[in-house]
Amino acid sequence: MNLAEIREYVGNILDYQPNITTYKQQLDDVINEQYFRLFNLKPFTFAQKEIKISAKTDIVVTGVVVTNNNNSITTSASQFTSDMDGMIIEIENVEYQIAYVNTGLQAFLTEVYAGSTATVSTTVKFRYLDMPSDCVEILQVMKRAMTLTPQEPGRMIAVTRYEDEYYNLPLNEVNLPNYWVPYDDYSITPPKFMTFSKTTSGSGHGVRKLELAATFSFAGKESALSATTTLSLADTEKVQFTYTNLENLTGLKYKVYVRSPDIGLNKFYTVADDAGTAEFAPSGGGTFTFTLPLVNFTDNFETKQERYSEVDGNTQRIRLYPRQDQDFELTVRYMYRPMKMID
Repeated sequence: MNLAEIREYVGNILDYQPNITTYKQQLDDVINEQYFRLFNLKPFTFAQKEIKISAKTDIVVTGVVVTNNNNSITTSASQFTSDMDGMIIEIENVEYQIAYVNTGLQAFLTEVYAGSTATVSTTVKFRYLDMPSDCVEILQVMKRAMTLTPQEPGRMIAVTRYEDEYYNLPLNEVNLPNYWVPYDDYSITPPKFMTFSKTTSGSGHGVRKLELAATFSFAGKESALSATTTLSLADTEKVQFTYTNLENLTGLKYKVYVRSPDIGLNKFYTVADDAGTAEFAPSGGGTFTFTLPLVNFTDNFETKQERYSEVDGNTQRIRLYPRQDQDFELTVRYMYRPMKMID
């Protein structure tokens, strides 16, 4: 049975004005709540996923200019990469966290550098591995091989936080990992005040009613949605998104989502502005325009755009012990939370 059939079945049993929109929404919430509980109840085979996760070795970044009481770090050669967002960087034997990489020549820390101004050699440590946003419980972490290889650990052994702390497993030991340790979940609070408005620009966009919202993202992790703004747009109007400058040490970026229930587009999908920007950097702020013409909202739109995953802003993380001494591809099997039934 799909959502509409389940709703009709429950609605007919309860016999309480089943055709009222609000009542249908309440039924949807009840159905989805039980749907999620079923997936979280036991490790049923249908409630499991198996994915590949990359575990990268440390990267040495040389000639890094660090400035006292400043969170910007720079190099003269392009060495910073976007996968370093949120990672640990060791500078003069002190660990900091990278807020985000601005360019190959510049990155920002989540706090100001406390040491002396200098040009130094640093080490970026990919210490933590983030699980997918739909991960409920990790079942297995494995380093599988195509052939029988004695050096490959296969199924890694889970070590509890208590054991990790009791045995004081060194954070900087690097070798072939055989164990995995759960780490603190990472949580992101959603943006509170989003400004979506209408602006007159051009024509031929179609008369449409759109619902818009935004999320914060940090190093590939995402928050829940902000409050929704509904705009009824004329043929000559576009959407204007305005946000104020965020401190670059937050590393938070904006993502914009849209849906249009009036035409049957009930799920939120991420969209880029007219310049093609899909994720807005924390520093700078500004006003961005989204045309989002009516002709865009077809089946092709749903296949091209990324659907909002109904995340709650909480991401599970682990670390390997010892930390990986080379780039590995790990296989992770976990219990997952299904996508919400909407259509």
